[in-house]
Amino acid sequence: MSATEEHSADENFGDAANAIVTGDKSSRLNTWAMLCLFSTLSLTAHETDDQNLGKGLNIWITSAAAISLACAALATLAHVGKSGLSTVFVGGILEGLAALVTVGLWSGALPIIMDPSNGLAQMYVGKASETSDVADYQATISNANLYFTSWASGVCALKVLAMYIRARLGGQSGMGDRYTYKWYLLMLASVIVIIESMRFKDQVCSIEAGTEKVTCARNIYGLITGCIGLLLSFLISLFSSLGKDSALITTIFGFIMAILYTVCAGLVTFDNGPATYVGNHYFSSWAGFFLSFAIFGNVLKEFLGVGTGAGELARATAEEGADVEMDRI
Repeated sequence: MSATEEHSADENFGDAANAIVTGDKSSRLNTWAMLCLFSTLSLTAHETDDQNLGKGLNIWITSAAAISLACAALATLAHVGKSGLSTVFVGGILEGLAALVTVGLWSGALPIIMDPSNGLAQMYVGKASETSDVADYQATISNANLYFTSWASGVCALKVLAMYIRARLGGQSGMGDRYTYKWYLLMLASVIVIIESMRFKDQVCSIEAGTEKVTCARNIYGLITGCIGLLLSFLISLFSSLGKDSALITTIFGFIMAILYTVCAGLVTFDNGPATYVGNHYFSSWAGFFLSFAIFGNVLKEFLGVGTGAGELARATAEEGADVEMDRI
């Protein structure tokens, strides 16, 4: 290969790498902007709520939403502008710290906001049995604005952290950047399924005649599915962030999770399931269902070689090189 051809190949590779980095930064910008919006809405929804939690908890939730808003606004400005702030912040340690702080804040605030006993975003309602005086208590949404904007803030914070970690660890060399953050979100959905299943088991199934046996059995299946989902999504998201993921293993794991969560959503949210009311348990089960199928579809295309990512870029580069050689002939 001549020096001119080597130089051309280096330019093509550099252009491809720059396109990947630019797209990654653009995705993070969009996610930071959405986090800024949802943090603002969550803060407003909390401050306009008339529920009296106590001074300490109220200050904590207000502070978490306000700090999240400040971090997201700073990150958005840094990504949009081309000043010294952009040079120092974007892709550096400061952006990683901001993402980690927001994830930590919402990890601490969401359990308080979503606790039905606090009556903020959710509250307990009873479904009376026709054959006994026992009420099967389930959590349902009581403040929709606070519920959805708080979860959206937490999801955006987790997504931007996942994209940052993948970029810092060199994950662009793996199979694909389009589904890595989905494994993180599936891990989050699995954690919620586990928490809600444990809560239902302790607060309803542990009480004599608290609910039907079939309901508790379905709850146990949901708990098992959540545990498997947590383990598999953690492993794959870790290797995907490192760019060490395997097409075959990822496809198999995606298929397993799609099957498990299909059954889980059916058992948990229908008929005698423990999550027939709309709440965390309901949404997390369906989130696991949709995310697992979205992941499986993406990784299956990658495995079969019909993806739209690096394969098309490589083909475009090869075609461009062929055109150059044909012109020379």
